[in-house]
Amino acid sequence: MLKRIASTGVNLVVLGVSVGIFLVAFIALNALGAAQKPPTISVLSATRDLNIGDVITAGDLAVKTVFQDDNASLYIPGEEVTGVVGGVVAQPIFNGQPIFRSAIMAQAAEGTRLSAVLAKYPGYSLFPLPLDAMNLVSPDAEAFLPGDLVGVTVVISTRPQQMSTPTPMPELILQPGTNVEPTAPPSPLDLEQADALSRALPPLAKDLFPMGVRVIAVQGLPVQTDSTDDSNSNASFNLQDQPQMLILLVPNESREVLSLALQQGDRLIVSLMARGDEMPSAGFTYWDFEDLFKQDREDVLGGGQ
Repeated sequence: MLKRIASTGVNLVVLGVSVGIFLVAFIALNALGAAQKPPTISVLSATRDLNIGDVITAGDLAVKTVFQDDNASLYIPGEEVTGVVGGVVAQPIFNGQPIFRSAIMAQAAEGTRLSAVLAKYPGYSLFPLPLDAMNLVSPDAEAFLPGDLVGVTVVISTRPQQMSTPTPMPELILQPGTNVEPTAPPSPLDLEQADALSRALPPLAKDLFPMGVRVIAVQGLPVQTDSTDDSNSNASFNLQDQPQMLILLVPNESREVLSLALQQGDRLIVSLMARGDEMPSAGFTYWDFEDLFKQDREDVLGGGQ
């Protein structure tokens, strides 16, 4: 066969060199195409349309191969399937769509959305406490970090006035010869109880959370800008007017108490705590404050005699 090819006038050396160059070029082009092709990763995707509130089961998940780009960290890797099963859908997910961490409330989404923390704390809510409220006193927002333990003390200086309608008293007509027995004076114990009840009314200071509440997030902090940006070379922070607030993890039954304190409290004081108190406080009234001053005065005057 080689003789027949040679008889046609084709140079075998030239043919061999041409075939070799073609193979080398083919292999190089394949290698170049593979090098320019982005790497792939395996992520979790939905096998059906998932609506908000659906509980994710193993049959709702499939492993899908996608190109690794700048958004790859937002997806949930295929090996984290156990951390997704049993989670709750927080955003609509369509059939075949890769699942974003921010789209679910589950173990695999912790640290990506605030509501994911509630999966660990049933019976709790995330309460936004505005630091710019007129009646709120607290350190600057920069003083707080997620995980801090804070206490909230409400101060009430006056009690809201109640609408009262005077009740007419019937006239007491005594018939001649009627004996009226004198009313016995109240006992000292009754007088002491009545005085204690009257002194328990506001002014009052009360710790709403003796055990303290956790700060989950701090919102409204100045955003640091790139110092190399010539358009904003004179400032290192973006000082936009954004509401500053603490996102607190509070029991569900305390939402109404804290909301009413924000509205009716004359002062709301937020303090950083090292640890909470073991026993709840009965509240500290103005009368307790007065008794404290009286006791201190008696101790000083009595000690000087």
